[in-house]
Amino acid sequence: MIDKRTGQRGNAGLLVLFLFVIAALAAALYVYFQQGDNAPGGSSQTETADDASSVTAASDADESATGDDTGEDETGEDETGDDDIGEDAAAPASDEGSDVLQDETGSTFSFLPVGDLLPESGPGFVDATIYRPDIVFPTEDRAYLNSQVYRYGGYYGSVNGMEGGQCNAENYQYPWQDTFCEKRSRDQELCPGGGHEGLDIRPASCTKDVHWAVAVEDARVVDVRRHWVTLQTADGTLYNYLHLNMAELEVSEGDTVAKGARLGRISNDFYKSDGTSVATTIHLHFEMYENYAASADDEPLFTKVNPYTTLVSAYDRRLRDE
Repeated sequence: MIDKRTGQRGNAGLLVLFLFVIAALAAALYVYFQQGDNAPGGSSQTETADDASSVTAASDADESATGDDTGEDETGEDETGDDDIGEDAAAPASDEGSDVLQDETGSTFSFLPVGDLLPESGPGFVDATIYRPDIVFPTEDRAYLNSQVYRYGGYYGSVNGMEGGQCNAENYQYPWQDTFCEKRSRDQELCPGGGHEGLDIRPASCTKDVHWAVAVEDARVVDVRRHWVTLQTADGTLYNYLHLNMAELEVSEGDTVAKGARLGRISNDFYKSDGTSVATTIHLHFEMYENYAASADDEPLFTKVNPYTTLVSAYDRRLRDE
């Protein structure tokens, strides 16, 4: 005869075992689905992408002035006279867009923000104004804007660990970098602690007397002297071109030139007022005089302005074939 109590205990044991198995299965399924949600590609994964702009927001070094004895060599010293001091508007530079712009070598054009100079090289000056939106770029072929004094080949290159010659390949790469208000042996009113009043432009290669500088607008040649050529437009804007091969210019004082016309080959001509030659790198120093007022309430002053954003815009249009 079967003991009913023994049968009940056996049935209870089977029930407990059954419930345990169900619970274990439920736990396993819970863990499985939680892992699926958090695994790479799972339903709770958030996908993000940082679209790096190929064209970021842009510099160089040297000086002159119309009617004054000025200029700078790669040592950072300048020969100066009673030079007009430049002033600019203050507005942040902006990204030019996320589309990829490449030069004829396939290199992607990029530039650092206006006013963003190399460490220890000067205060910079933020002015994002595009003063002349229709100019052509002042060199006939590709170019690189960066410091002639604080990079390779410059007297103060060691400040940023850039020791070596001016033909170092890193001097001929993007991004561009602003050098307006870079440190010099004297200040300018616009940026105490930084006297550089223009931008320096390296030509396509580290070879002098090969690459052409061109007129950015229709203009008249109003001054030719030691190591610079000055153009003036019909409405008064002035452009200074320094360090061309002065013995083989394509223009003379008084000539009228068309936009894009060749002025001379980019070289390293640089002379003191007494005719003494001064060492400098192979580059074009470019300056721009324009009416400038710090605010709407100020009287405009005709003076040097930071042409960095204006040149970035011109180069951008060239790469777009506009």
